[in-house]
Amino acid sequence: MKKEIKRRPKKLQDKNQSLELTIEKNRTEMSLKSMQFNRFMLIRYATAFFLFVNLYWAIIMWQTLVALIPVVLMLIALLAIIEQIKLFGHHTNQLTYSKVFFRSQLVVNIILMISIPTSLFTFFYQFIQNTGSNRLVVLILLLLSSSLLLIVNKRLGLIATNHDKYYARLTAYQSVIKNNKEMK
Repeated sequence: MKKEIKRRPKKLQDKNQSLELTIEKNRTEMSLKSMQFNRFMLIRYATAFFLFVNLYWAIIMWQTLVALIPVVLMLIALLAIIEQIKLFGHHTNQLTYSKVFFRSQLVVNIILMISIPTSLFTFFYQFIQNTGSNRLVVLILLLLSSSLLLIVNKRLGLIATNHDKYYARLTAYQSVIKNNKEMK
């Protein structure tokens, strides 16, 4: 009878230790997943930004043929968004649809910038008055968004080759975890 009483606390301690180890293991796995997912934070925000810009442009130009351009871009963006959501469960550094989306958006921006000094400006931007200052504002906005697209495309290239700074932090964290496991 005395042995049973002494064994129960030991079983309880073993169970608590096992539970603590499981919690620590889950915490480590979750932090690794979050670090892997955060590599793509700029890409996710940029995708959402351009999705809403294209949505706004499509709504304004809905009854014209120009609306097809943002609608097609939004369809490609939706594929990129699905691809990015899958990253949390299945980590990869190859984002095919995201690359296609950002490169397509950059091509459209370049075409729009070229059209600004021409008569196509009124075709693409029927909701804006055709004045010199409005053309300048549109050009500045297109230049800023194209700069963002270039940055995102560069980031996608760095991630694809594992040369981004987040990957270096991730591998450093993984080596620390591995060293801690070996010390225990």
